[in-house]
Amino acid sequence: MTTADPGRRRPQVLVYSERNVIARKWHALQYEFEDVGAELGVADVVAPRLGPQTPFSRAAYRVNRGVGRRGTLDVNIEEVAITGEYDLFFAFFAFPSDIPHIQRLKGWRERCKQAVCFVGEHYTQEEAENRRHLELLRKLGFDRVYLFNAAPMESVASMVGCPVEFMGHGVDALRFSPYPLVPPRTVDLYQYGRRSDVTHAAALELSREDGVFYIYDTVFNVPLEDHRAHRTLVAETLKRSRYFFSYRPGENLDRAKGDDTLSSRYFEAIGGGAVLLGSRPGVKEYDECFPWQDATIEIPFEAHDLREIIADLDAQPERIATARMNNIVQTLRTLDWVYRWARILEQAGLPLTQGMHDRMAALERLADTAEEREAAALERLG
Repeated sequence: MTTADPGRRRPQVLVYSERNVIARKWHALQYEFEDVGAELGVADVVAPRLGPQTPFSRAAYRVNRGVGRRGTLDVNIEEVAITGEYDLFFAFFAFPSDIPHIQRLKGWRERCKQAVCFVGEHYTQEEAENRRHLELLRKLGFDRVYLFNAAPMESVASMVGCPVEFMGHGVDALRFSPYPLVPPRTVDLYQYGRRSDVTHAAALELSREDGVFYIYDTVFNVPLEDHRAHRTLVAETLKRSRYFFSYRPGENLDRAKGDDTLSSRYFEAIGGGAVLLGSRPGVKEYDECFPWQDATIEIPFEAHDLREIIADLDAQPERIATARMNNIVQTLRTLDWVYRWARILEQAGLPLTQGMHDRMAALERLADTAEEREAAALERLG
């Protein structure tokens, strides 16, 4: 898909992408991560396509869906021969059931000195059904595994046979930041993905009775034709939003119950400068990603009294302005995808590219601008 310019050092990382195999709205985040790596000269992205449908592949796909396997049937993915030489192999798996798909790449392990991956969703109570997928990482000789949910790290480490670490999500902060244009925040309430039916109903009531502008996603699990356009839509809406709702996955996802973990929605909302309303995970990984006050303002999952909650927050303009400033500035300084790529490369003993250094410098300049302007606005409130 993307290769290095002829005049610069070849990319160090071979990235396997599922973008031509399966794409739902939740996949857009991982494909954005891959795009940033390619843009910065870090990665060559290889993205096999689905082969022709056959009676067997259609039947097998229906069986897999029927038993709850979320990955697309791997035997229907075209084979791709890897011919280049790389320092590192990287894959972002939305679910462990996607791991077998990399077997459609031929020769990749011999041509990559190290191999690491990131697993977006795996919960403690899924250990039995995901074991065979995770154990494949041991057989393929992976050197490190990153998990977004830290709760099952020890059990996963026993399955994969290599170091396992938490790694937070991120955003393309240059896309999500409201700076330098700073559009007006004309959207009062925004949410998408899984939600609280009670809070949703309360927000709809505010919209009907008080004229509150409430945007929500009515259809989530649909094919995604263009992940970049979707990320732009989400970013542009968040830049214009005052409040965004998000909760720990265990609040409204049965397979996540029992694990106190983060949601990718936190990173997106905060990156756009919206004030995040929802549940704050009580784990150190949350504090590592969002070490500032009011990164999440806690409200009940079933917020029957949403009108009073919003009125109370609107009556605290300095608090809200401070939260918004911290969200914008800290995203630019710590939560952009470039910082995730830097960690991956550094732990593999590889140098950062010039493109990465340039992006970090641009992010810091924009953070300085945002901090100065937001602080001035805050002073006027005082």
